[in-house]
Amino acid sequence: MSDTSNIIVFDVAETLLDFGVLAPVFARLFGDQTMLRTWFDQSILYSEALTLAGEYAESGTVGASVLHMLAASRRRQVTDADLDELKRLSAAMPTYADTVPALAAFRAAGFRLVTLSNNPSAAVNAQLESAGLREYFDTVHSIDDHVHRYKPARESYLALAATLGVQPTALWLVSCHPFDTLGAAAAGYRTALLLRPGYAPVALGRPPDIVAADLRVVADKLINR
Repeated sequence: MSDTSNIIVFDVAETLLDFGVLAPVFARLFGDQTMLRTWFDQSILYSEALTLAGEYAESGTVGASVLHMLAASRRRQVTDADLDELKRLSAAMPTYADTVPALAAFRAAGFRLVTLSNNPSAAVNAQLESAGLREYFDTVHSIDDHVHRYKPARESYLALAATLGVQPTALWLVSCHPFDTLGAAAAGYRTALLLRPGYAPVALGRPPDIVAADLRVVADKLINR
């Protein structure tokens, strides 16, 4: 495997696409749109619990199960129509203002862009197509493809490096999720933490190599390295 590359690995949801579009569903179900964040955090928790337990369920199953759990704990009901609405909105999340300019700058500078998501590749492809971003990415990868170990498990990042035919140390991961950059760094990647609203660095593990609040700043720093 090569120890040099021009490949940058991107997380997708929240890093490139704004999942705030889902908030009205949670406001209707729970009377509190901030339950979107609770649901997402709990979905990450239980996907990681599955990985630690040596179990696996596809991310849509995890998300639906967690939503039913949260609803039951608050004496609320979630219908199939509610789940269908979440799925529809998730497939059509908009980009942030800095997403397209940064991706275009990376491509113009000769970088190869790929994704690594906890969501299935088919779902990520649909999201990228809907947002007009698919053309910027060479390939789309998911833990659902082969490894079945949710990020931030080291195996998920190592499996991608093997698939790409490079050493982990040759790759950069760009993500807004501190758990994601922590896991990638532990696997040998260099990392950039993008500070989307509600996120901040966490003083655990190897710190990100780049921390910025705008993806265009991340692009400038990587292009000019």
